[in-house]
Amino acid sequence: MKLALFGYGRMGRIVEEVARARGHEVTVILDEDTNPGGAGITEQALAGAKMAIDFSVAAAVPANARRAAQLGVGLVVGTTGWDAEREAVERAVRSAGTGLLTAANFSVGMLVFTRIVQAAARMVNRLDQYDVHLWEAHHRHKADHPGGTARALASLLVETLDRKEGWSTALEPGAPIDPKMLQVSVARVGELAGVHVVGIDGPDDRIELRHEARSRRGFALGAVLGAEWLAGRSGVYALGDMADDLLGGDG
Repeated sequence: MKLALFGYGRMGRIVEEVARARGHEVTVILDEDTNPGGAGITEQALAGAKMAIDFSVAAAVPANARRAAQLGVGLVVGTTGWDAEREAVERAVRSAGTGLLTAANFSVGMLVFTRIVQAAARMVNRLDQYDVHLWEAHHRHKADHPGGTARALASLLVETLDRKEGWSTALEPGAPIDPKMLQVSVARVGELAGVHVVGIDGPDDRIELRHEARSRRGFALGAVLGAEWLAGRSGVYALGDMADDLLGGDG
């Protein structure tokens, strides 16, 4: 399959490597210098490309997505932080009849981890004596905190646990933690690729569910698998849609 890449930082370079290793042809690579405001995404630049993968920056995603849709090219987006523009982008994709797959974390291992967390939360939901919290850590260069994956996990836990009404990173000096809030803790240190821990804490024991990324290659592989899965589909999809095919639809 012929692929276009939007963004050529650390993730973009690994995506290129993984895509070529899986037998795909990378026809064009656009970065911040060659694609200001989406201007580099032209019919000529994308000639022959069936899919595109975006690991650029949040501010670039809406224009990139609209231009790709106008040219009939499906898009996989691993960039986070552009949710304010999501509705408009999704309308453009649906109107164009192309495909869009987005995720905060394309790691296949994270797909499995999310299913495990959801199953555990369903069981703990029956056990009031256990409290649940979430901790995540990433490299010091990551701008958003909590990151998109932690936000998705927190939302999943709140949705599943009847006794949680929301999630928060706030800690007020001298004030007790509201038991109705899921506590989310964040660390930014060194060059960590990403660690997510769900703690299930009871009066007599503790359970920890942990996912740790060893490198960014797992994210790149998931994004390329996403492009393979999205090819030939139209509409807007989340990673859970692809997970149903990879892992089964019982999540």
